[in-house]
Amino acid sequence: MRLPFVTLAWTLAALAPTLSATPSIAKDDFVLEDEVALCMSCHGEDGIPIEPEYPVIWGQEYFYIYTQLRDYGAGRRENDTMSAIAAEYDRDQAKLLAEHFAALPWPELPVVYQEGDQQLAEKGITRGQCSACHGKWQGDSRIPRIAGQQPHYLSQTMHDFKNDVRMNAPDLNSTMKQLDDETIAALSRYFTTINVQ
Repeated sequence: MRLPFVTLAWTLAALAPTLSATPSIAKDDFVLEDEVALCMSCHGEDGIPIEPEYPVIWGQEYFYIYTQLRDYGAGRRENDTMSAIAAEYDRDQAKLLAEHFAALPWPELPVVYQEGDQQLAEKGITRGQCSACHGKWQGDSRIPRIAGQQPHYLSQTMHDFKNDVRMNAPDLNSTMKQLDDETIAALSRYFTTINVQ
């Protein structure tokens, strides 16, 4: 049976928000404290991650944390652990987690500065134009804080952008291709030493 044009148009208009939205299913047994404990099992109970390749998320920008959770859940960013975890959260649950960790104090990581890092880092910053988005390195809404971040995580992230492994921030793919491996390593260590509270 064919629907009258007016009825069909009204039905499609009513369904449009649902059809265009990214599917999002809430985790049935979501309890914020339990999910926070799960996050801390890798990202650290004191804010210092248990592994060098895990990022600091305590004190990270709220919207950035939220966006990364949504990207992991939707497959726009991939990680064996995070993709499966984030896929269980709906928008509101992801927002609650982002708000929780954004409100915590940024931890102070051990300094891993090496001789010559500052010169290489300054060269990399100029060539890669890092400050155009990251400003003074402490983050701003959609831009993550990188001051005091894990050096191994920063290095891996820059290489992932350079090698087109990570594709959820297209501008960074071309930016990182300008930098050689030595400069990326120096930048990673340099940003770790910046203490911006």
